[in-house]
Amino acid sequence: MATGNDTLNNLMASSAAALCSRLCTHPLDTVKTRVQVANTPQHLFPTFLHLLRTGGLYRGLPIALTLSVPGLSVYLTTYDVAKNALSKQFPGHLQDSVANHMLSAGVAEVCSGLFWTPMEVLKQKQQIETGSRMTSSTLPAPAQLQQSVRTKTLDLAKMIYRQEGLAGFYRGYFITLGVFVPYSMLYFASYEQLKQMAWARKQRTGAPDIQEHEMLSFLTIVGCAAVACGFAAGVSNIVDVVKTRWQTSILTKNTELSSTRKIAEAMFQQGGLASFTRGMGARILWMVPSVAISMSTFEWFKFHGFA
Repeated sequence: MATGNDTLNNLMASSAAALCSRLCTHPLDTVKTRVQVANTPQHLFPTFLHLLRTGGLYRGLPIALTLSVPGLSVYLTTYDVAKNALSKQFPGHLQDSVANHMLSAGVAEVCSGLFWTPMEVLKQKQQIETGSRMTSSTLPAPAQLQQSVRTKTLDLAKMIYRQEGLAGFYRGYFITLGVFVPYSMLYFASYEQLKQMAWARKQRTGAPDIQEHEMLSFLTIVGCAAVACGFAAGVSNIVDVVKTRWQTSILTKNTELSSTRKIAEAMFQQGGLASFTRGMGARILWMVPSVAISMSTFEWFKFHGFA
């Protein structure tokens, strides 16, 4: 099992990874959110250019940094601790197995969701604000989401608390788990298998005495993380679209957005099954570099040590 020093090192490594990843990929996250909440299909590049011109690419970044750092720290550290604990308690069945990786990923997602969900509620609401110069004619979006001015994070948090109390910040927690628990299970199972394949290939091609406590090359880890993330993100996109729309409707009184079932029904009526793939390209485009940066940074700092 991981020692206290190992856990501290993991926390610091994952915090550094969260900062690097979020700063680099937040604009792609903003594009993904805008595409998903639009009532009509939006193209990625024009949406990106529009947000670039209006200064909206980094909207929601402060709250994302504030909560994504502890969120990713809890996520990656819990995964490592759970994986080591299961390997120790069940050496004959769960030691470095796919089942271990999937169970550990599920535990990590449930714990880190306590940070991710409030971040998503606040961040996404700010990301879809249109600003004073943006109208439905320039970038179509649900009418109820149009804003004349940008809302400050603190003011938005106060509005949410007045309307729904503390529970308002956890709007969509369980549907978020419905998106990201399967995503995390698929991701870590794929990621760990890809790393094992990389180790086997490295041993076959001239390094038979290499030990698994040594680190794979930085680019190999980037590649493993990117492939695993692309697969898992694509599969879980269907539920993510519904989750995003439900969370961003928090301050509206539109009864059509009052439940995930009604949102799903409205989406199906608008565009059929294709509606549930909306934003898939943007989601993969955001998540792949985000996860590749965070995992490679985490693995590198964890190996070289902070503590």
